Amino acid sequence: MKERGCKAMKSYKNQVLVVCLNPTFQETLVYKRLQIGEVNRTRLHRLDASGKGMNVVRVLTQLGTNCTLLSHLGGSRIQEFLELANKDKVNIVWTDSNSPIRTCITILQTEVFSTTELIQESESVQIGTEEEIRHLYTKHLKEVDAVIFSGTRSPGYSENLYAQMVKEAKDTGKFVVLDYRGEDLKRSLSMKPNIIKPNLSEFCSTFFPSYDVIAEQQDSGHLKQQVSQIMKELYDKYQTMTIITHGSKDLWAYDGVSWYEIPAKKVKAINTIGCGDAFTAGLVHAYINEQCFSQALDTALNAAALNATCITPGSLYDNSLKNFAR
Repeated sequence: MKERGCKAMKSYKNQVLVVCLNPTFQETLVYKRLQIGEVNRTRLHRLDASGKGMNVVRVLTQLGTNCTLLSHLGGSRIQEFLELANKDKVNIVWTDSNSPIRTCITILQTEVFSTTELIQESESVQIGTEEEIRHLYTKHLKEVDAVIFSGTRSPGYSENLYAQMVKEAKDTGKFVVLDYRGEDLKRSLSMKPNIIKPNLSEFCSTFFPSYDVIAEQQDSGHLKQQVSQIMKELYDKYQTMTIITHGSKDLWAYDGVSWYEIPAKKVKAINTIGCGDAFTAGLVHAYINEQCFSQALDTALNAAALNATCITPGSLYDNSLKNFAR
């Protein structure tokens, strides 16, 4: 469908607060080809502070946007996480959850250009963590004009936490972007976030829970009519714009005026972990630099494409090759 107009965006000049309640150590291991059932030795690997929000802040920082990550940290590796974040010039405000930071593993195969993600589920945060997060959130919310909520919350937080935090941001006039799914997303919609940005699998699992899981490379054309109808209903009811990514497939978006169907940028992908986070960062960076919606989508797609060409997850360039072990 053709774009029918360019919806101007309001200008925000101050900081962005990114909320991520699921921090991660990201181990990236590179092989020519992984042999299942065999001993596999890698000559190339790296360790990064990660989690969706950390990836978003790293890219925003690389783009030159002032931003802060709000999260919890816990366990015996807090200082290691902070040192890794400091190398990326990421500013973090945090509270101790007394729960260990999880580790996720990315396996890259260079011969077949594949990315495989092994996810460790988070442990529950301890009693009192949510109260401290809310205190830090209210304090730092005063300093910013835009808030990004990125990723699912760890166990131990109350089911209404995200919705309450979104309401607080909207009540104080902040621009709010949500990148999470499921019941948390549904509960947050009545607070009228400005943009939601799930991928297609997350969108379908939220609004069409009886559907099978949508794989990243799966054809999605048969879903377009149903998905676009929900996107329009969300805008009509909540004035919320929707952007849906689907890996290397076309992006779908609706801003209340126009439907957008835009091809992903074609690149030789190395590591696709963090592409959605780079997209979110590029989108908000464009927004605060007064780009209209269609321009912001293009900026976001460029950021996602750059991320895919890097080994570092959630980054526009590999600026720390010395962090690699060989």
